[in-house]
Amino acid sequence: SIEQLKSQIFEVKKDHYNILKASDVIRHIAEGIKFKKNSVAFTIDDAYVSFYENGWPLFRDNDIPATLFVSTDMTDFSIPGYMSWDQIRKYINEGGIIGQHTASHLSLPFNNLENIKEDILRSQKRFKEELGFVPDLFAFPFGEASEDVISIIKELDIKSAFGQHSGPISHKSNIYYMPRFSINENFGDMKRFIFSSSLKPLIIKNLNPSDMFISNSKLINFSFEVENKKLINELQCFGNLTGEWTSIDLIKNESKILFSEQTTYKEGRRRINCTSKFDGEWYWFGHQILIK
Repeated sequence: SIEQLKSQIFEVKKDHYNILKASDVIRHIAEGIKFKKNSVAFTIDDAYVSFYENGWPLFRDNDIPATLFVSTDMTDFSIPGYMSWDQIRKYINEGGIIGQHTASHLSLPFNNLENIKEDILRSQKRFKEELGFVPDLFAFPFGEASEDVISIIKELDIKSAFGQHSGPISHKSNIYYMPRFSINENFGDMKRFIFSSSLKPLIIKNLNPSDMFISNSKLINFSFEVENKKLINELQCFGNLTGEWTSIDLIKNESKILFSEQTTYKEGRRRINCTSKFDGEWYWFGHQILIK
């Protein structure tokens, strides 16, 4: 809601926050620049008119950068509720930042490679025609990705991409599948906002399966390693793997974490969040998989 957004903007204007552009986040990772404590960047998906009329003025008037990911078909076909090209141009002229979000907002992993490429190229063509440039940043519709999809965006010279799984970003984040915390009416209360911005990344490695798109749930044997072994003792994981959010039974084998063999997986968009508290600070790792 607008009241929630006002309170969040009031909060981040306090001195202990480090406000970044989304492009700054990419630069920090690419150049190995350490993130300051309470670093935040704001991104918005889908270019709704409601953001342009109600949200953007709050960002603009408080000099807070915002990156808006635009699916060009919505604007081209004048879909009700979406911004026009004139509104997008005015938004940019007022300091707003634009990112790519495909043309048709399709579920990328469920489409063949040629369709994916055609859709993204069509959106890039429209950006060039209407704005004179192609935005550097990219966000996956629905946060859905796969190794094949990532190979295509690399081929199209897209240097980074954001998902929709929750978690803080670190210098070891996958620059083609970066997490973002959803801050909306359901998950936008001030307590959660402050908590999310204070989190430290729970850095993992050797994630299995590495692909975010899984065609056969029976083959899933989910596991990963925790880089900081001090975080293993208090490590807990939760997920909506069956459609409902529950805790996940873990097998802890030194630094390697495995999900219990009794873990079941249901088709659809599934999320996993793992947390650990150490020395008074919370650490978080989030991941999203799409099961066919």
